[in-house]
Amino acid sequence: MHLLLFSGFLGSGKTTLAVQVAQAVVERGKRVAILVNEIGEAGIDNQLMRQLDLNVWELLNGCICCTLSADLVSTLQKLDADYAPDLVLIEPSGAADPHSVLHALPYYRGRPLESQRCVTILDPLRLHVLIEVMTPLIHSQIQNADFILIGKSDLAQSEELETALQIARTHNPFVDVVCADLTAGLTPELLSQVVPWLS
Repeated sequence: MHLLLFSGFLGSGKTTLAVQVAQAVVERGKRVAILVNEIGEAGIDNQLMRQLDLNVWELLNGCICCTLSADLVSTLQKLDADYAPDLVLIEPSGAADPHSVLHALPYYRGRPLESQRCVTILDPLRLHVLIEVMTPLIHSQIQNADFILIGKSDLAQSEELETALQIARTHNPFVDVVCADLTAGLTPELLSQVVPWLS
């Protein structure tokens, strides 16, 4: 079982990328489960995913990196036992610190994870503001990334994309960084960068 964690602030494009990746992996004959963490009583993202016939599990009323970390581990173990997915996509709330989510994984006691990967999506239109007002969170999202996607390349000015690239490189100098327009769909090249074990 492979695990793929999407990180990024609210509105960065996590759901768009998660749905595109899930559909592409399913089309290749793999079993996919999606764990969605909504802070509140009713999830919106998961309703969209269910409409697309994706296997969605919810963690509600708390942040996956704090109060729900035990629920994350138990849900992963239940998923492994009952569904045996090839890939589990985790889409936490935009306010979740990926370090804390990853910190819970050593307590998982199901089948050994074949890989775990954190993909961070940055919004170049708001990044300069977010990094000032949400400094520790944005730094953690960048520093814990195994791959960084700067989204909204169709909407951002070249200066905004360059600033986002510089911020990413400053806080995680060795990570691969790609700019993309997620509304245009997932290219085979981008899919192989997000889910390298699939190719």
